[in-house]
Amino acid sequence: MVTSRETIRPPRAAGSGRRQRRREQTAEKLFRAAAELFARKGYAATTVEEITEAADVGKGTFFNYFPSKEHVLTYFVERQHGALHRHLLLAREDRAQIAEILLSLADELVLAPSGSQYLARSLIAAFLGSVEVRERIAREMGIGRKIIAEIIAMGIEAGALHSELAPAELARSFQQTLIGSVLLWSIDPHSSMKKRLRLSMRVLFSGLGATAPGLRARRRRPGKEAR
Repeated sequence: MVTSRETIRPPRAAGSGRRQRRREQTAEKLFRAAAELFARKGYAATTVEEITEAADVGKGTFFNYFPSKEHVLTYFVERQHGALHRHLLLAREDRAQIAEILLSLADELVLAPSGSQYLARSLIAAFLGSVEVRERIAREMGIGRKIIAEIIAMGIEAGALHSELAPAELARSFQQTLIGSVLLWSIDPHSSMKKRLRLSMRVLFSGLGATAPGLRARRRRPGKEAR
């Protein structure tokens, strides 16, 4: 079983103080304002001034939280650790339901970028356009991969999942499935993110000898391709 608790950062305590809560609220407000602008105008066309105006804060306040516009994107990845930790706790409580827990985790991790194809494309382009942001996101994804690997390891030990591959490799495949699903959906204006993700997860789960209620295959008419 993967035991990486020493390297996994725990979620912040609820009683971390009024000042910390205000900082978190302001950071979230800035992120949401930026995400809406990225979705509407695109990442490159959005300025810091527009973000602070939409968030109703001063320009100086922005730089108290983010060194640059690119660093708003790293916040997007960091905030997903909350979802990872919640599902890790669920897995520890009920290892027999690992398949459903992984499916729920997949849904939550793609929730933000799946709100808009324009936003998804903007985020992907921005991730690739900055070396510093790309390296930081790679580190954050590495932390997330350890959590996913621990969940998968518990499922294998409980007999809910079956694979000869190491949990770390399976966790990487899980991340690749999510990223690939978002990327393909973002460039196909007629596709459905939910359907694409479900199909990709069904393929991944079939290799793990597992299924989940939300992944049961439906019959389609011959020649009709799932979008």
